[in-house]
Amino acid sequence: MFRVLIVDDEPIAIDSVEYIIKNNFKQLEVGGRARSGREAIEKAYNIRPDIVLIDIKMPGINGLEAIRKIKDTNPDVHFIIISAYDYFDYASEAMALGVVDYLLKPVKEAKLIEALQKAIESIEHKRRRISQELEMKEKLEIIVPALENGFIHSICMFEDNTEELINFSHLFELENKSGYVMAIEFGDKDSEGVKNKISASVRTHNYYGDYRGILKSTCDCIVGPIMFNRLIVYVLNDSDQDSFAIKTASIELAEDFSHKVKNIFGDVSIGIGRCYDVLNAKKSYREAMLALQALSKSSDFILHIDDIIEEYEENIELDEKIAFDICAKAAGGDVNSTLITFDKVFSQIVESTGDIDKIKDKCIILAVDFSKHFSSITKDFRVVLGKIMASNNLDEIRGTLRKYIEKIAEKVSISHQEKVNSIIDKANEYLYKNYSRDISLDEIARVVNLSPYYFSRFYKEQSGINFIDRLIAIRIEKAKEYFENTDYSIKEVAGLVGYPDPNYFSKLFKKMTGYTATEYKEFYRK
Repeated sequence: MFRVLIVDDEPIAIDSVEYIIKNNFKQLEVGGRARSGREAIEKAYNIRPDIVLIDIKMPGINGLEAIRKIKDTNPDVHFIIISAYDYFDYASEAMALGVVDYLLKPVKEAKLIEALQKAIESIEHKRRRISQELEMKEKLEIIVPALENGFIHSICMFEDNTEELINFSHLFELENKSGYVMAIEFGDKDSEGVKNKISASVRTHNYYGDYRGILKSTCDCIVGPIMFNRLIVYVLNDSDQDSFAIKTASIELAEDFSHKVKNIFGDVSIGIGRCYDVLNAKKSYREAMLALQALSKSSDFILHIDDIIEEYEENIELDEKIAFDICAKAAGGDVNSTLITFDKVFSQIVESTGDIDKIKDKCIILAVDFSKHFSSITKDFRVVLGKIMASNNLDEIRGTLRKYIEKIAEKVSISHQEKVNSIIDKANEYLYKNYSRDISLDEIARVVNLSPYYFSRFYKEQSGINFIDRLIAIRIEKAKEYFENTDYSIKEVAGLVGYPDPNYFSKLFKKMTGYTATEYKEFYRK
């Protein structure tokens, strides 16, 4: 419904226009009548009309001046002028004000209807556009945080995901930009660090929207999800400032954020890394985490990596990275890739650490981490540690640890394949039992306890066929059995194997078998 205001100093003119509107437009409602420019301005303010039909020559404020005043408070209103004056200047000024049409008295009904229809179409078009824009904005408010979460997860991971970061760089248009990571930890501190992290985590999740809003309104940044009681943020830097100026600005930003959230939550600790391009954002993340770790031992709440005075290793997380690389390969059941990765990592350890005792230390850490990842099948890792400690040369150390990792990787591979077979068998069993129903991807993924996206890819990789193609094959085989052993009609068989449309079933049957359903049925009747 659209609201109309009619403005004219002649009552008969108002009555005439109102009569035409009521007899031709169900979607128009005359919300008010006015007999002067001043009254038109007041009523337009109160009733907020969508369309105003207005004369130019009226007592006091004329129509054109009234249009200007009304547009000041309601810029979306559509005007139609109905005037007895065919002056070029009036018409020109009216068009400049965005008037829909300029009609001359006595107005013809057809002309008025046409002008009103034009105004209605313009209003509807604008409303549709606004609705679409709002819908798009709502979708973006859902999609963008999810994409930002994916980017932050990428820079927090140890594995090489350069291609993924390149894709995110294109997506967020970061090709020529750089930034630094702020690692924010929520919760009150004492001499041991953050107190009651579980409680802090719960409260942090509750205020995530507030924190995200504060950061987005303060700086150009990519905000990750809450990870326990921490929030990782990649702050974009568009300036050509030197490293010191960037560092100073980053600390000021951290202080500003800390001050703003203090009333919401309480104290926060913020570690800040150096500024890098997107492909090297992982370095900034590790530096920010190192700074955050250093804060747990001090009374400060904000620390930049460059402000750490004590000695620290640039690659402090090397041992964890080493364990991750090798364990990730082993967890995938690929023994050969696991050993290749181990050989590379061992060479890196030897190259970076010339002292044999330090090499032993790193290998022991690797063995311990490996045993933690696969504790259910690592029975003799203490024996391995003893052999490493007793080794006198690099070949002995390498041979002992390599053999141990190979043995565990083989066990993992067997276990991995057993799990894969179990999932495929369970999925196939479900398909065989329920082929007559409409089985969705979500449904079967739930049965095997995998996400739908992952299950679809997993099933194709492990079985060599899409699950939907497997379902079709099962249905066609069952249909063949029905044709061979019963007198059911094609329509009945189609329904029994999950196809309510017999025509579609017949086409599918011909495609899969090379025979029409009728041909196959008649052949087995002989």
